This record gives sequence, structure tokens and C-alpha cells, in this order.
Amino acid sequence: MNKTDWNDYKKNNIKLIWRNAEFGWCKTLPFKQPLIEFIKKFSPEKIHYKLLKTRFKLIRKPIMPTCEYVVTTKCTMNCKHCNTFVPYFSNETHAKPVTFEQFKKDIDTLLRAVDYIDYFGLVGGEPLITPDIDKMIKYAVAKRKIHHLFIATNCTILPNEKILKAMQNKKAAFQLSDYRDVKFKNNTTIKYSEMKELLAKNNVKFSHPQEESNRMTFQSMPELYPDKQDEKKVKEMFECCWGQYCNMLCDGILSQCALSVYIVRNLELTDEVKEEIVNIREKKSSRQLANEIIKFYAKPYSALCHYCHKENVQRGLPCGEQL
Repeated sequence: MNKTDWNDYKKNNIKLIWRNAEFGWCKTLPFKQPLIEFIKKFSPEKIHYKLLKTRFKLIRKPIMPTCEYVVTTKCTMNCKHCNTFVPYFSNETHAKPVTFEQFKKDIDTLLRAVDYIDYFGLVGGEPLITPDIDKMIKYAVAKRKIHHLFIATNCTILPNEKILKAMQNKKAAFQLSDYRDVKFKNNTTIKYSEMKELLAKNNVKFSHPQEESNRMTFQSMPELYPDKQDEKKVKEMFECCWGQYCNMLCDGILSQCALSVYIVRNLELTDEVKEEIVNIREKKSSRQLANEIIKFYAKPYSALCHYCHKENVQRGLPCGEQL
């Protein structure tokens, strides 16, 4: 790794790790909170930076603040303004539910190349439709390098006994979306209240950020198409975009955000994007993969950000409006 990559990695990745630890929904996963609260009493960013810098010099592997593993792009809902564009995938571009064997290979490959993953998510689509999700949970929480695990669910499916047992771990929690007021055009029903009761009864941690913040509306998604936008504009957009906190791993491809999964699988990719994408399933050494991930985090923004056009985004739209 050259000096420029390291300096950019310090500036962008370490800052991101600190911001990520401050997220409200992360605080339902209290594995690290005592340390974070202790650091905050003093000179937080300075101390945190020194700790991470020293750790990196010793280990020489990147830290992943968040990695959301897409177990499927299929969903039980069909939201018009879905923030992962799920209704707009074609049959050919949907990611098939991942098998446990493939999941295990991906996790082993990734963990050999990184220092640790702070927040590891199992996401979709709707992840609870995936067979063997309980095995995936057990495997992930047993890994020392995975510090927290969350499953994002729309509460249309209640977890079975195997899933509940696997989630009874201090590292694990559900992240619940609140769609109680959505009007469906099929037989889908929301089991939000039943989900909370079931998780509480079984001592499974969960967060419900929409209910806690009373954020019960959607916004429309950006228009997505390849375009070389002004670099200053893209940097500013990236700095205030939630996408920097939700790096995705889908079919072995590490990309920037939930929207990038749709872009990579459905749109024509520019040469700049092709060079940026990290494929963990390609044959390479752990050192080579580690260096690729460091470069991934060293960027001030992603080449995929050029596809994202937010000029006509609307806010305050009905939550979960169905197509």
C-alpha cells in the first residue's frame, strides 16, 4: 500500500468508523458502548484516531465499519419508493437467495483480509425468506472479528424457533421497519407488534428507529443513470448521504451502498466503476484483497455516486406505498 492510499484511508475510513459508532440504532447493540462513552469524555476523535492508527500499524488490515451482506434481493413487499430498488430488478438481475455454503466461503474470505467488521448485517429484500438464515446467524456471531450482527426485516414474516435461538446472542439484534399503516394489494400482512412481543419474550434485542424517531414517511429515490457529475458536487452529496454507512456485499461484490447493488446488477457500468468494485470471490491472496478494501475506503466518494441524481427527490411521501 502506498503512502497516498494510507493517508486517504486514515482521513476517510477512521472518520467513518467514529461516526458509525455514534448511530442511535447501533446503541441497541451495547457490545462496545462503554468504551465509546469513555472515549467521548476526553478528546474523542483524537484519541480514537490514535488508537485505530496504532492498531492498523500492528495488523496492517482494514476495519470495515459496516458490511451489509445481501442474502437475497427478493422481498415480500413491493414498495414504490424502495431504497434498494427491489421492485425494479428483472428476473435475470435478482440475486438468488444465497446458500449457507456460499455464505460461509464469503465470510471466511472476507475476514481473512480485514481486521474486524464493526456492524455486520444480513439484509435483502426480506432476509427472513432465505433458507438456512439461522445457520448464517450462528456462523457470523461465532466469529471474533464480527463485533455486532443485525437483521433488517419488514416484519411480514415472524422468525421461527431456530432463528430466535440463533439471535439470543449479545452481539445480535433485529432492526425492525414499521409498515403498520401500509395498504397492501395482496394478502401480505404486517406483524410489527407481534414481532416486538415475540422478540422481547425470547430475549432477542431489537431496534425500531422509525417508531423511535416518528419518521413515518418515505422519500422518492434518486434517478439512476451513468453521468460524470461535478466532482465538488458529488463529494458534498456523499458527505451527507446515508450511503456512506451501508457498504454492501452482494454475490461477492463489495460496493458502496444499497443503490449501488441495483446499479451494478442492472445498469451499464463505466470503466471507473469497474476498476473500483471489489470482488471477493476472485482468486487472490488475502493481502491483495486487504489492499483492495483499503483502496475502497480511501476514496472521498464512490464512482457509483456519479449515477445518483437527487435533483427531483421528493420527501414526505406515504410510507411503504405499494406498486
